[in-house]
Amino acid sequence: MSAMKRIVAKTHKAFFPSKHNDFQPYVLRPKNLFILAVILVVIKFFIFSWFLYYPQISEFAVVTNSELIEMANNERTAKGLEPLEINDKLIQAAQNKAQDMIKNSYFAHTSPLGTTPWYWFDKAGYNYMAAGENLAKDFTDSKYLHQAWMKSPSHRDNILNKKYQEIGIAVIEGKINGKDTVVAVQLFGRLAPSKKVEEKPEAKQPVSPEVTPITQKQETSSPSVGIGGATEQKTGQQITNIQESGNILNTISEKSDSAVNKIYFIIAGLLMLVLSLTIFVNFRVQYPKLIFTSIIIIILITGIASFNGQEFLNRGIDII
Repeated sequence: MSAMKRIVAKTHKAFFPSKHNDFQPYVLRPKNLFILAVILVVIKFFIFSWFLYYPQISEFAVVTNSELIEMANNERTAKGLEPLEINDKLIQAAQNKAQDMIKNSYFAHTSPLGTTPWYWFDKAGYNYMAAGENLAKDFTDSKYLHQAWMKSPSHRDNILNKKYQEIGIAVIEGKINGKDTVVAVQLFGRLAPSKKVEEKPEAKQPVSPEVTPITQKQETSSPSVGIGGATEQKTGQQITNIQESGNILNTISEKSDSAVNKIYFIIAGLLMLVLSLTIFVNFRVQYPKLIFTSIIIIILITGIASFNGQEFLNRGIDII
């Protein structure tokens, strides 16, 4: 028998019920199903472990900042609003606020000492006419954090507020109340207009100049959620490289999980097809143990494929 014929014969015995396999395809034998299930569970476990590890690498804070700004601007553009510009002073203010929350172990817009969100704007030298703050903690993926903010009316209003022109974000890891966490501070602002000094009239014209004072009105939106700043700010080319590297890693992990899930569904569908053939090809002779085991494994594989590790890890995002 040629190699090709042997392969065809083994494939037939593995997937098609016939007298050559006692109408029990090898792939549905309990022992083989158990081995298959273990392999699939292990693969999914390693992917889930990657999602646990990824937020802890040093690039996470920078990548999250970039992604959150991009997603916020996508939302604004879709609503016909101008995208927000990144402002270094707002970034510094966000970092200071995030570090203060970690240092003093609190998660709130106003600190236990009574420090308001607007203090951090002033400290960073950002002279605002309008300002807002979004806070969040206990997240591992920027996509789910952004979704949580957009589902909250007050946080969404900050992101889509037409008064804001600039944005600054910071992400930092640390402990709050003894629990390891990742906090985020997202600040929005609009600079107050600079006072214009009118030119004095020429001496030949003794007409008193007419001066119109500019009133700088400070408006603040309802506080929402923000992101804690990275403990070490990176600048210039280093940021670009880290963002590119982090985005590639994040994209690979997400696409890998999606591809694996699709493969799992295909495997479950294939097993269902083989089981159907086993039941109906020789309907008068049935194998309850084989059928029961196959159904359990098919349900297990489908459940594993439906499990979203990122969504599970981000189910408890805390926003204020």
